[in-house]
Amino acid sequence: MLKFDPYYFQCPNCQAWFEGRNLKSELVNEAILYSDGKILYDNYITTRQKMILCPSCGHSFWVENPTEPFITFQKPDTAIYSWNTWRFFGISFSDNRGKLALIKHYQQFLKKSSYEPKREIYLRRLLWWAYNDLHRNFHYIRWKYFLNGFMSYGVWSAYRRMLLEGEKLFIKNLKNYNANLNRLLQLLEKHPEEQVDLELPEIYRELRQFDQAKALLDKATSRTHFTNEMIRHSKWKDSRVFMVTG
Repeated sequence: MLKFDPYYFQCPNCQAWFEGRNLKSELVNEAILYSDGKILYDNYITTRQKMILCPSCGHSFWVENPTEPFITFQKPDTAIYSWNTWRFFGISFSDNRGKLALIKHYQQFLKKSSYEPKREIYLRRLLWWAYNDLHRNFHYIRWKYFLNGFMSYGVWSAYRRMLLEGEKLFIKNLKNYNANLNRLLQLLEKHPEEQVDLELPEIYRELRQFDQAKALLDKATSRTHFTNEMIRHSKWKDSRVFMVTG
């Protein structure tokens, strides 16, 4: 199970209070790593949400440094927006409409303002993951996940429909997806200190530049399971995000 330390912060525009949560300990049943770098612990994304959209006034703002004056670990004696009301802007991951809404939020943030490279990389990385969420776990469409008892027929069938619809939506948005990845690649190459391990070859692979991905992977100092899986998918000319471990 997961344990959290709560903290509290205010909207700088309307002073509404929010409850936040910091991961306290990783007593997890299962960790899942995906090729795009997204990590889930018991379906909880470990990457901290720094961009907040206030449900009270609609103002967007950053919560990045826990030492900022408007953050406290003492619960205020007033009405507080719970974590689930503002986390990922209140969208639901249980259907593709919620996933498209998340993509739209990130796109609007990026259009609204110019950000320093570190913040733009953060938003574009999350936008990349949001696009991939449309067909993440696409392997679950296979019959074996029903036949081996992994899922009941009803659950598997509903999930399969969502993934197939998500794949169509992903292809429909491919131009914008590629534009975001190309911009992220440009930023990361200019700012290597912001790169995550194996992120560049994965971006090239998802852009279908398989030779470039393999060239970077061949330079890796050690051959891990992650590296070998990426090489294998590059040889297959498979550009879809995949589960590495989990």
